[in-house]
Amino acid sequence: MIRADWLYSLAARPALFPVLLLAVAVWFIGGNQLWPLLHPDEGRYVGVALEMLHAKDWSTPLLNGMPYFHKPPLFYWLTAASMAVFGENEFAARLVPALAGLLMVAGLFAFLRRFVHPGRALIAALILSVTPLMFGAAHYANLDLLVAAMISTTILCGATAVLLDQQGEGGGQWVLAMYLFAGLGFLAKGLIGFVLPGGVLLFWLLAERRYVSIRLLLRPSGVALFLLVTLPWLYLMQARFPDFLYYYLVYQQFERFAQSGFNNVMPVWFYVAVLLATMAPWYGKGMLAVFTRRYWTRQRDASVRRLMWTWLILILAFFSIPQSKLVGYILPVLPPLAFLFAECFKRVLITPRRPMQTNMAAVQKDDKPQRFNYRKVVGLQRSFLIRMLVCFALGLAALVYLSNTSLRSSSRIAHAIAQGSQPTSEPARYYSLDYYPFDFRFYMGNNPDLFVVSDWDESALATKDNWQKELWDAARFKADKGGRSHLLQLDAFRQSVCVPQAFSRWLLADARQIDEFAWLKDLTPYFADGRQQVYLLPAGAVMPFCANAASTRSMQP
Repeated sequence: MIRADWLYSLAARPALFPVLLLAVAVWFIGGNQLWPLLHPDEGRYVGVALEMLHAKDWSTPLLNGMPYFHKPPLFYWLTAASMAVFGENEFAARLVPALAGLLMVAGLFAFLRRFVHPGRALIAALILSVTPLMFGAAHYANLDLLVAAMISTTILCGATAVLLDQQGEGGGQWVLAMYLFAGLGFLAKGLIGFVLPGGVLLFWLLAERRYVSIRLLLRPSGVALFLLVTLPWLYLMQARFPDFLYYYLVYQQFERFAQSGFNNVMPVWFYVAVLLATMAPWYGKGMLAVFTRRYWTRQRDASVRRLMWTWLILILAFFSIPQSKLVGYILPVLPPLAFLFAECFKRVLITPRRPMQTNMAAVQKDDKPQRFNYRKVVGLQRSFLIRMLVCFALGLAALVYLSNTSLRSSSRIAHAIAQGSQPTSEPARYYSLDYYPFDFRFYMGNNPDLFVVSDWDESALATKDNWQKELWDAARFKADKGGRSHLLQLDAFRQSVCVPQAFSRWLLADARQIDEFAWLKDLTPYFADGRQQVYLLPAGAVMPFCANAASTRSMQP
């Protein structure tokens, strides 16, 4: 006997959900400790979480010891908690995006199993799990997948409330869940954390003409829960830093995007190209059904289908409008895409309600259409499994590549400094010359603050969107609290290294900036790793270019 309904039988088993979650967790988490933090994003965001953990102040994000409000704190809180439990290592640093991806898969599966079909829920969950873009995001420690998970879960909770209410079951608890995840979305990325899911649900309900359901979602208790989640952190930061609300809510959320100077300017079609490339394993003739009238007029699952198309189009359009585009921004559209691709493979499901002869002798005696259906179903199942294996192979190849490639990292620099450090009366000081290695503190155990040497011109930085602008903004908040700035002008640095000190000084340089520090060409690096170079100025020593160190006025940064 040959069973053609094996996929449906698997999807209908009660134990599938926990088994699926366990398998996806292993897939997302496995191997994430095999390569160092990637520059700059992983070093930046994990470094902020590490500083928060060491400072024992879980309210204020810190970058190089300075208040850092470019992004809200949810990722830092979760990553700091992960490192507190599992240690300060790459596994703990990358755990949060993996769990966020798991939440997206679980949410999509549970929603589709309840309102569409258990088999299609399984297919969509598998597509979402193994798609290369999703797999890569789950192994990359930045905010993007956490934000996508909060947006997706907010949409699914709101839609669940509406559909349950339509069935007469009541969805009040799901409305509260929607507001909870909307609040967490705000703490993950800001206004888009609730504006985008709210927009998707609103346009979906308008398309469905479910005007009464809009009132269902506007529950006062839900709004109160949202404010309870979001306001305490905003209030605390405003109380500590009087310019915080303007900087975070006005400048970061609005004014910044009206400026020029972005590093990631891309054309309007960029995300369409990204999705076409990363979803390539799932292309097939079944996609042509989208261009048929029957696809759009079919009543079964029509409401969920409209939700998914609204979700895909609105978020894709929203992120395509700004000039600045990063690949990770488009992650919130992966769940609806997974559902739409799953519809193309729905014929792999042979359900008990539509039995087929599975005995080969019976099939041979049957008429030609029946034999054709059976073969077509088996062929489609084989095609689906092959596409799954292709995605698996791509993911494993990425893990092998990352774990066997010498990536730019401060890990080897930190090891070299630890080997060469000598005990002195005062702790060593560290200077980075016109670049900022975001992962340096992570690999140094969060011990040193870096004095960052550059041309700090406020008028020039005002229109920039780079690491210098991030540090400059952070230094302003620290200066407002009477703190000591870690930003040094070039002239001040040159004078300081001509004064003997009781501590060693380590200079971190990037070979691309070597022309700005011509005097480094006459020095031999203590350690070099690709473009990154490290110079040591021992205690009591001055730079060779200093003509008269003794007469130079002592100035310590």
